[in-house]
Amino acid sequence: MATTPGWALRSLLPTLLLGFTAGQPFISLTGPSQRTTPGDSVPFNCTAGPFNSQHFSRDFHVTWLKDSDEHPASAQRLVPDNEGNDFITSKAWVTLARQDVSSEITCKVTHRALAQPLQTTMKLSQVLRVVPTLKITTEHSGTSIRAQDRVNLTCHVRHFYPRHLQLTWMQNRRMIQTLVSPQATRNPDGTYSLEHMWQAEVTPDEHEFACWVVHDEQPPLKTNITLQAQEHRQGKGRSAQPQPHKLQGPLQRSEPGTRIRLTYTSSGFSTNQVTVTWFKNKHELPKPQTSVRRSGHTYNVTSSVLVPLTDDDVLSQVICYVEHKLMLFFQKTIDLDQYLRVPPAVTVSQSSTSSSLVAVTCLVQRFYPQNVHLTWLEDCRRLKGTEQPTSKKNDDGSYTLENVLLVNASEQGLERVLTCIVEHEGQLPKRANLILSTAAHTTCKLIGSTGPEMPAVILVVFLLGLKVLLVMSFTVTYICRRWNL
Repeated sequence: MATTPGWALRSLLPTLLLGFTAGQPFISLTGPSQRTTPGDSVPFNCTAGPFNSQHFSRDFHVTWLKDSDEHPASAQRLVPDNEGNDFITSKAWVTLARQDVSSEITCKVTHRALAQPLQTTMKLSQVLRVVPTLKITTEHSGTSIRAQDRVNLTCHVRHFYPRHLQLTWMQNRRMIQTLVSPQATRNPDGTYSLEHMWQAEVTPDEHEFACWVVHDEQPPLKTNITLQAQEHRQGKGRSAQPQPHKLQGPLQRSEPGTRIRLTYTSSGFSTNQVTVTWFKNKHELPKPQTSVRRSGHTYNVTSSVLVPLTDDDVLSQVICYVEHKLMLFFQKTIDLDQYLRVPPAVTVSQSSTSSSLVAVTCLVQRFYPQNVHLTWLEDCRRLKGTEQPTSKKNDDGSYTLENVLLVNASEQGLERVLTCIVEHEGQLPKRANLILSTAAHTTCKLIGSTGPEMPAVILVVFLLGLKVLLVMSFTVTYICRRWNL
């Protein structure tokens, strides 16, 4: 097992040792050094110690909890230092979600030498950043906007965390007002939302109004709107309005390791100044194929991109941005789980529960979507009456299923083959086998028993001794007779 030098461990935990007397065990919990966004998986490290290596056994256990639910973690291990002490370490990965603003992660260490478990908790809000969504709405009393009219523009900044941000209004790319930490309202999920209004005057010239938001020292976000007074007559220069946008993907699910094609189409753009950008989990997808073609007095747009799929894409999203004349014109988010199929990993194991029963467990791990069908076979015969277990959702969006079958190991037969068959999404079934040996089970019983076998051993020894005496008696009689002759 690889170990970390004691000086390195002490350099990593200088502040954690403050306030603890020598030899008194403590526990610490650390997370990522920077905030991250929902959908990202982040590590948390738990350390407990010091424990004296000479008097410390390995009979310890580390438990992780997310809120009140047990959370999976890597195997705990011991890290020695140069002073004869051991430290217990364990790591847990948490896939963050927006609602985790109100969640917490807990590490608990138990050991028989401890009077009570060592436990520490960290709020996930310390490492979470929820990026806001922006939108500008207009409010005007008349049926049309004319020159010199005043229009109320409202910038909606929704669902962000932490609370601090800076909001700036821009007109034709020039700053007209800036607010630092404007008043926000807390949402039920722990995030914040705010609305801020700016009154704009409409002129015959086209003006672009934009709302910029700098949140948690990240690159600015923006949304904009263009206002222009309407003319009294419908002239030839009126801009054409694009037709409804269409965003399509494949009709069937695909497995990790493959790529799917997403396609955006629309028509009726007044100019060819149209760009389409694709992002997967905030990272721009390379090499989209976009074409802008003239059709009469307007333009049609088609853009497609290949999206690679991985095992972790159950919670992933793709965002399509369409800009017309350098302004955001269309935006849509696509959840990749509707196109993804993650096949399960199937394993079978056994453990003894009593002198005659054996628990055989079929573990079906990390599959998506949820629906699977499980069947047990014994020596190629289907076992009837087994109930379909309920799958459990993992933090990464996939599912895990566990089914336990109790088998009578005292039944006749040297070897019995138990098979777990899992059918998922109409694909070829996956199976895992286990050979259950009743002979081995019986042998274990005999080795572990005492008492009834001892009389048999004594009887064997007695018969062997009697046989030796008879042979010796016959030999002595024969020698005496030969001597007398």
